[in-house]
Amino acid sequence: MSEFATDLLDTISQLTGKRPLPLARQLVLPVQAGINNTKKNNFAALVLEDGSVGMTYIALDQALEGLQQNPLVDSITGMNPLEIARLYQADEGWQRALGLSAINAISQHVMHDDNILKPMTDTLPVLLSTEDATDSSGLNANDHFGMVGYFGRLVDPLTRMGARITVIELDAQLVRTDGNLEVTLDTSKLEHCNKVIITGTTLLNHTIDNILQHCNNAEHIMMFGPTASCIPQPLFERGVTLVGGFHVTDDVAFVDNWQTGRKWRQCGFRYSISQNGKRAA
Repeated sequence: MSEFATDLLDTISQLTGKRPLPLARQLVLPVQAGINNTKKNNFAALVLEDGSVGMTYIALDQALEGLQQNPLVDSITGMNPLEIARLYQADEGWQRALGLSAINAISQHVMHDDNILKPMTDTLPVLLSTEDATDSSGLNANDHFGMVGYFGRLVDPLTRMGARITVIELDAQLVRTDGNLEVTLDTSKLEHCNKVIITGTTLLNHTIDNILQHCNNAEHIMMFGPTASCIPQPLFERGVTLVGGFHVTDDVAFVDNWQTGRKWRQCGFRYSISQNGKRAA
């Protein structure tokens, strides 16, 4: 159990204490890669009765296998999502993944009701933004980006702009140095980075507190991904400046596309929320 997990669950409980929550409708697992020409899908999604959807990464710690084999998945309809969310503090990979999907689904329900979600038109300008996350003028050749997880579509643009990039990985076979790009296992190297981008999967393996301990010198700390679609306050309290997730707008089409191996991202939008309360567009 991590300190962050406790804080996130406490925040969810406080925010939902006086508002009725929709119950769980279904947990949607990915279809097998290759069916209907589908690519591998490493996410699962919990859908609530009001159409709120919470996604979670299931390619860590045999989470998918655990979900496929657990009878709880078949009896999830009608469950209180707060009850499911408490699994986030458990030890097994499938429990943490399922718990985080419930946390994200509840978060999407709350943030939609509170009207704080807004589409993000392009990832890169937001990542390179100045303090208020509204433009890209803050980038310069002296920037040293840290990446916890390999954000492939950002590496080339950032390299062309002259920025140095340090990627933190878990697999020793990926370690390398190529010009301004370094891939390393050494988390402490984030201390040399003035901007840090973190994958939402760090919420699943409970490494987020350790990662953030090495980001004290960063002026911007950003977390992105469908798995990071949670209430952002506990992250902001730890110094994260921008949190980006995914919001589903058409749950029926989303589930249908998911189960038939078609593109599901067209059924919603990416969004980001900055620490100062402004929504990044």
